[in-house]
Amino acid sequence: MLFRASMFRRAVSHRELFVLVNFSSLRKTPLLCLLLPVLLLLAACEREPEHPNVVIITFDTTRADHLGTYGMSLAHTPTIDRLAAEGVRFDDAIAAAPITAVSHASIMTGLLPPAHGVRDNGSFALGDDAVTLAERFKAAGYDTRAYVSAIVLNRRYKLDQGFDVYDDDLWGENEPKLFMIRERPAAETIDRVLGWYGQRSKQAQGKPFFLWVHLFDPHEPRRPPAWATAISPSSYDAAIAYADRELGRLVEALRASGELDHTVFVFTADHGESLGEHNEKTHAIFVYRATTRVPLIVRYPPRFPHGTPYSGPVRNVDIAPTVLDLAHLPGADQTQGTDLTPLARGDAPVADLPQYSESKLAELGFGMAPLFAVRKSGYTFIRAPRPELYDIKADPDETHNLYGDPTYQTRADALDVELEKLLQDSVKHEITTHSSPMSKATMQALQSLGYLQGAEDRASAGGIDPKDGIEVYNKLENARHYAQQRKWVRAEHELKEILAQMPRHFSARSVLALVEFKRGHLDEARAQYLALLAQDPTQFRLYGMLGQIALMQGNYEEAERNNQEALRIAPQFVEAMGQLGLIAMVRGDQATAQRWYDQALKIDPGFPTLHRRLADLHFDRGEYGAALKEYREAYTRQSRDFRSLMQAGASARRAGLPDEAEQLLRQAVALRPKSWIPLYNLACLQAQRGQADAGLQSLGESIAHGMVYAKLMTEDSDWDALRTDPRFKQLLQKVKKVDAAGSSKEGDEDGDIPDAD
Repeated sequence: MLFRASMFRRAVSHRELFVLVNFSSLRKTPLLCLLLPVLLLLAACEREPEHPNVVIITFDTTRADHLGTYGMSLAHTPTIDRLAAEGVRFDDAIAAAPITAVSHASIMTGLLPPAHGVRDNGSFALGDDAVTLAERFKAAGYDTRAYVSAIVLNRRYKLDQGFDVYDDDLWGENEPKLFMIRERPAAETIDRVLGWYGQRSKQAQGKPFFLWVHLFDPHEPRRPPAWATAISPSSYDAAIAYADRELGRLVEALRASGELDHTVFVFTADHGESLGEHNEKTHAIFVYRATTRVPLIVRYPPRFPHGTPYSGPVRNVDIAPTVLDLAHLPGADQTQGTDLTPLARGDAPVADLPQYSESKLAELGFGMAPLFAVRKSGYTFIRAPRPELYDIKADPDETHNLYGDPTYQTRADALDVELEKLLQDSVKHEITTHSSPMSKATMQALQSLGYLQGAEDRASAGGIDPKDGIEVYNKLENARHYAQQRKWVRAEHELKEILAQMPRHFSARSVLALVEFKRGHLDEARAQYLALLAQDPTQFRLYGMLGQIALMQGNYEEAERNNQEALRIAPQFVEAMGQLGLIAMVRGDQATAQRWYDQALKIDPGFPTLHRRLADLHFDRGEYGAALKEYREAYTRQSRDFRSLMQAGASARRAGLPDEAEQLLRQAVALRPKSWIPLYNLACLQAQRGQADAGLQSLGESIAHGMVYAKLMTEDSDWDALRTDPRFKQLLQKVKKVDAAGSSKEGDEDGDIPDAD
């Protein structure tokens, strides 16, 4: 490789050069001894590639203080800990927002939210004028790839800009439980990454790659495997431990190939988790350190020292300029971040970088006031109706508000000015965003999770301080949890209490409408959705729900009319396109159905086929033969569609075709070998057919893969003939023991059993 002086300057500081070339000792030192350190440094410099691979790993919802390397002795995070031991750990890193899409937009652009324009999940898409890291690396000849694990990072939100491959295909995953976001577990995401990397490593390692991998597991609903639960103090820590182990497979693959030491490897999180602090159960409302402090580790032996912590304040907008510098690419000066390399190497003094965070969710979702924070010189200032000031060193949990104390007024005013500077600087970098690109399912899930709310709520809340509005927010969350547990009466009670206090509370009525829909009370659900439309006729998702109800009731004209109205308001609403295509299929108009489906695929390439949607309609009506035919067609067209394959097996069994059902379930086992669900369904089928030995063997395998539902085994009639069998008793006792130990369930946090078919 041709040596360049500029590269030597990057690898060796001026101070180090002075030590190496000590001219006063020239006459006393043999020439070879004198030159050896210089030659070694030159060799090390030559080992630094001009354009190294770059990997960015983002864990969702991960607090720094719940990792071993950051001081939690009970954490089980050996992969992350080793990365820190082999690189630089930044001890005071702050995310730009405690919301997934917003924070990732900052990571990928190096811009603060007021500049890149993404202010909430689902409601915004990154503008076409934004220049992402992927676009910069692609322009330099890199192979650019992303593998994300949650629907809030779907390509329709435009974070896919610049990626050759953007793997966000989650439609084949298990159906999310009520109010939950569609996601996939870390093992499946890492499997896909390693599938690509394994093929790449077999070929000549030509052009470098830029890789982003996002793992969602620490986010609710957390479902860590039993082994992680057994060694962790909480389900949250168990989910982090599980994600860490899966990340380890990727790190070790890079290490085994010899590429790890020539790869800029960045580990961070999009935000933290409140875990009840400040009366916030999860994240997204407040901007305290519980939800904004994140881990940040950079490993790159040619430039970054080993096992070195950096104590100064840094931000996630600093990631972009840092990796661009390390890859010798332009663009760092077009970000709002700072290259951390000289700080980490000790070539520059610790910098007092101002750390910006915001949450617009309180405003956009509930009409409360937005929150803006800046941290500088050891203090936190939060701009709110009731402002806040905290001494971070004396009060790291930010519980003692100093604002209003005359002793600190000058400091508070100075930080407010600093915050305004950051906002004004963002105006200089501002880009135009796309708004409301979300699908109905995403909007429904986000709103029910508390991420979104209707305009009516926003007006009625009147900009109150989120500290005063958190109680209503928590009550709505309680209602959601009751509904997840199918405790309908308790959910209804919580919701009606909110509506009694705030009769036009859009989200409370929206959750109530969805509860009625899920219970099969379609007329009651329709009445609630119509009431919501009367409050806010711009809500296209309401037309989508009314269309779905009409479709289920066989009123195709009304279904068509509602979905057309939804598209008039939101032209990229793919679920409405899917419903219109389904209506056309039911009417026998294949050409129109295909046109709608093709239009939906242009927006979301992984969108489920219309055959799957038609199959769902048949299945809900008990037309299992027709459902089987359509599920088979759906799986044929999308070979990763695990759900269609499972539903085909369930349909075949209900249609009285046990041989076909077994064949389909075995295919599902092969497609998803780490899941207990197809194995358990196969076991039930075998037991029902009188195949005791095979059924008990499959049951044992499903238990080994995470089937920990004693209630399911106790109540499932398929096991009636085997309840006295000692082998069944032994397996049931094993499951009861694990269940009683509090192992996390693959369902909601209270152990709701997931749909087996």
